[in-house]
Amino acid sequence: MARGNSSWGFSWVSCFSWFTMLVTLLAFVPALGFPFLNWDDQDVFVRNDVLRARAVLPWAFTTRYMEHYQPLAWLTWAAVLRTVGLTPATAHGLNILVHALCGALVCLVTWRVATNHGPGTEDHGRHRRSAALVASLSGLLWAVHPLRVEPVVWASAMPYALALVFGLLATLMWLEARAWSAAILVLLSLLSRPLALASPVILWMLRRPATTRERSALLFAAVCAAVSTMAESSARLTASFAEFGLGARLTLAATAPWRYLWRSLWPVDLTPLDPLALTPRSDLLAILLGLGGIALVSAAAWRGRRKLRVLAGAWAAYLLLLAPAMGVVPSGLQATADRYTYLPAVPLSIAVAFLIEKGAVPLFAGGTPQKGVRPLFRVLAVAIVVTLAALTWRQTQYWRDSTTLWAHAVAVDPQNDVALYNLGAALGDAGRRDEAIARYEEVLAIVPGHRAARLNRDLLEAARLEEEGNGLASRRDLDAAIARYAEAVKLDARRTHAHAALGMALTELGRHAEALPHLQAALDQGAADPAVPNALAYALAQSGDEAAAVAVLRAARQRYPEDMDIARNLARLEKR
Repeated sequence: MARGNSSWGFSWVSCFSWFTMLVTLLAFVPALGFPFLNWDDQDVFVRNDVLRARAVLPWAFTTRYMEHYQPLAWLTWAAVLRTVGLTPATAHGLNILVHALCGALVCLVTWRVATNHGPGTEDHGRHRRSAALVASLSGLLWAVHPLRVEPVVWASAMPYALALVFGLLATLMWLEARAWSAAILVLLSLLSRPLALASPVILWMLRRPATTRERSALLFAAVCAAVSTMAESSARLTASFAEFGLGARLTLAATAPWRYLWRSLWPVDLTPLDPLALTPRSDLLAILLGLGGIALVSAAAWRGRRKLRVLAGAWAAYLLLLAPAMGVVPSGLQATADRYTYLPAVPLSIAVAFLIEKGAVPLFAGGTPQKGVRPLFRVLAVAIVVTLAALTWRQTQYWRDSTTLWAHAVAVDPQNDVALYNLGAALGDAGRRDEAIARYEEVLAIVPGHRAARLNRDLLEAARLEEEGNGLASRRDLDAAIARYAEAVKLDARRTHAHAALGMALTELGRHAEALPHLQAALDQGAADPAVPNALAYALAQSGDEAAAVAVLRAARQRYPEDMDIARNLARLEKR
């Protein structure tokens, strides 16, 4: 009888795992048509020629490119590039497939945890059926939650899913008493990206090592985690204490677990980038409330660890997995980020699934749910999963291109200077120049010393002025055209056409001395119009430097042998 019940539980949880994968694929399938974003994707995929090089293997294990140590991720992308090509569709498809696999593995891990913490044999069959339902629910709650959108739909975030696949497989191997297989999988997870640094502690919590072999394997995993921590730390650019003081760090760390819990419960207005404050400050009240709340829940979990082992373990695992991203060592631009919940959300989803399936209140009371309670909770579970899937579908649409993504981020936080800058860049790339200039102006209003925003604004403004100059010149309003061209080259000295047009307009008005530097600049910058050396030679000749004019025309004759104007003008000067 027990064997039949065990088979029932495993067969059903296998079906539920496949079902979770299918639902996950459907939830994220729109991303297959999305392009690369202007947020790391260009550097990771488009401009990263090393992925195409033969020396990618040693590079992957030694590089700190993009401020991460993730050799297996680099090699995975290189393998995809060599087999099917690393296009936006294949990169997004890889993310979705690996994430769907993670969802299935969450189901399997939950089932093994649930069956390891079950009742006696007299209730064995009922417990395994309940465990299968808990497993399916935890997988769905985790996989289709809107907080998963960022690490799944952002092509550059694939290492999060790859690291979790190996981490979940390591957990399964450990629960099956295959200690060294688990240790090797922990190493592979850390080589994908050092995220699951607390894996050895969590494995120890799930099942204490009983043999020397298991203790050795766990020690190996702990050493790998320590080395990975050092490798990742050497790759990251971290803020100094002068830039980000101890009080500000404690404020972030104390509040981070609660921020992420709130977003898990209320996943709306999610932003791709929650930047660190421009002027970081400490908040004593937030520190006391945050740390006090962590201490209270941890104490309650410790006291109830025998009766509510799964919930107590889930809370401990959540804190351990979140610890590296809590803000004690801030790096990059992010104060918080949805992707930081990718691993810590797994134990939370398991805990919520247990609460729903067991009937929440009776579980805490130590009794059993009253008749009719569990069906109601299961209906609630279905409603929650459907709602999350709908929110995930909507959140995915915000990532369909760079302009939409950063417009959404600015809508969530109009003072987000990083989002405004990225939106300006996206609008500029899309040819929406005036809108881009307006966004850069907003950035400069928030951060007056933002050099990149000022430079990009000036470049776009120079392009606009050049266009205006072209229009005025075509209408023969040369004085006004000259003014526009002069403003354009003042903002962007590399604007070749503006230099050329300004020089020729000045030459036409007889202002030869003023025209010379602009015509020479256009020629030095590689102007491809033969009219430029012709105008320069004419201005030089009119200024009395016929020798220089001849030299210009001789060089132009070699470059444009078919141009009759250059040939005639050169012949006239040489006859003098």
